[in-house]
Amino acid sequence: MSMLSVTPAHGLPIRAEEQRWLVKDLWSEGAVGIIGAEPKCCKTFLALDLAVAVAAGTPCLRRFPVSRAGRVLLYAAEDPLDMVRRRLEGIWCSEASCHSSG
Repeated sequence: MSMLSVTPAHGLPIRAEEQRWLVKDLWSEGAVGIIGAEPKCCKTFLALDLAVAVAAGTPCLRRFPVSRAGRVLLYAAEDPLDMVRRRLEGIWCSEASCHSSG
């Protein structure tokens, strides 16, 4: 098991780095966050589309460019896993058909 990184106060940066985006104008690089809204506002769809976009290096929601593809850890706690898989496949298939026709 790896230990958490520890930086003494004197080693912290003096000023903030330039804003870097993982998904331009939507999700910053290195960010940890929660997607929250009223019920049935497409929170799960957004989370899954974000995951597929980062994993594949394709634009999120077909609009927001991904700076670089990378590995994704998705914690899908609300829906049955077979439903999550079907939704991921649906998002990927629509992305794949979108890219093959363009």
